[in-house]
Amino acid sequence: AGGAGGTAAGGAGGAAPRCGAAGQACCAANTCDGGGCCVAGMCHASGATCGGNLGMCMTGSCSPGGTACGAVGQDCCGNNAAATCTAAKARCSMGKCIACGDKGSACCTGGANACGTGLSCQTTATDGGMMTTCESCGGTGEACCGGNTCGTGLACANPRNGVRTCEACGQVDKECCAGAICQAGGRCVGATAGGTGGTCDACGGGGQVCCAGGGGIGAAAGTCNTGFECTGAAGGASTCTACGGAGQVCCGGGRLGGGTCSTGFACTGGGAGGATCHACGAMGEACCPAAAAGGADTCDSGLACGGNGQCGACGGAGEACCPDPTGAINGICGNGFVCARGNGGGGARSCIACGGRGQPCCGTGAVATRTCGAGLTCSQNTALCN
Repeated sequence: AGGAGGTAAGGAGGAAPRCGAAGQACCAANTCDGGGCCVAGMCHASGATCGGNLGMCMTGSCSPGGTACGAVGQDCCGNNAAATCTAAKARCSMGKCIACGDKGSACCTGGANACGTGLSCQTTATDGGMMTTCESCGGTGEACCGGNTCGTGLACANPRNGVRTCEACGQVDKECCAGAICQAGGRCVGATAGGTGGTCDACGGGGQVCCAGGGGIGAAAGTCNTGFECTGAAGGASTCTACGGAGQVCCGGGRLGGGTCSTGFACTGGGAGGATCHACGAMGEACCPAAAAGGADTCDSGLACGGNGQCGACGGAGEACCPDPTGAINGICGNGFVCARGNGGGGARSCIACGGRGQPCCGTGAVATRTCGAGLTCSQNTALCN
């Protein structure tokens, strides 16, 4: 079974994706936490189903029809092209699960994570032809580990028409490695079209060149440290600019908005210059973004977020309902008004007059507790005054 997206072996360059838990990708050499089973690149907990027709998972083995399969020495699970092994460091070969993933042994079928930590799948020439085995990686002169990573102080050089290896090059303010490669925190500037020469400039900080990869605003492309966004004009250098504050570009928003700002600001606008952060929450200003996913945008006390995304007056005749800070009711209106839907119940909620003949009963509790004007009663059937 092929594990994908597992822990990257032996190198700097960013946190590896989470792996190994139930529902996550299998880690290196098809490993899952707690003796789980790696099925089609995903981990299934020991004691839970393996999915499909593979039965239950138990310490790495699945059990279709009650017969254990998938661990070293056992039959492969499934048939023909679908045959697979599910235990850590096991791969299917001629119907049987054999050991894989350790130094000198066969590579597992997990792509960049086909070997254990500190190892990578490498092709070597033997008397019997070419073969792939798990060998050491990440050290000086060794092959790069999964995800083109290397040990501390090394970079994965990429020579033209050559094999990528880990070399002591690419430090900030030093010459770039072959292939215009730099270590973390640097970006190669001035290399030739063939990827030679150039210097690794510090990147990612305020006023520095953007680090390689990722998106940006306008024609810019690259990544920056937290609190900065990659910006630049067509044909110009891409630099890291402070983001998230008043009048600054939105963080992580690109050209079309959707980015984030510091508390008290909203990401608005867009276009070639990118969306920017502006004060929010006051009368006529943009609504402030919700504090949590799925929540409602907010405005200052006494205001409500309108359908146009701006904060306006609330609680009066025809105005939006003011939000209830407790969340217990749909909205709050001033005396003589109730928060209800217009247009026969199909419109947006707003504050409409209550208590008069034919008007909704005033109040928000049970119908029996609502009130009407003098000489009128609240109908228990319609909640209207008559």
